[in-house]
Amino acid sequence: MNVFSAMVAIAAILGIVAIARAWVEARRHGATDDQRIDQLEQEFRERIETLERIVTDQREQLKRQIDEL
Repeated sequence: MNVFSAMVAIAAILGIVAIARAWVEARRHGATDDQRIDQLEQEFRERIETLERIVTDQREQLKRQIDEL
């Protein structure tokens, strides 16, 4: 094996190691991101339920007020 072949082999090995590290890091952060997305989804669902309750309640109150007139 000459010097050029050794340099190419070392570069290939370093490239593979860099790709493997990036892949492992992405998987590690992926789980964290999924948890954050689930948390945000739950918060948005709670806000939507609150807004629906407010809108529905106001309509019912308005309906009662009109009926009382």
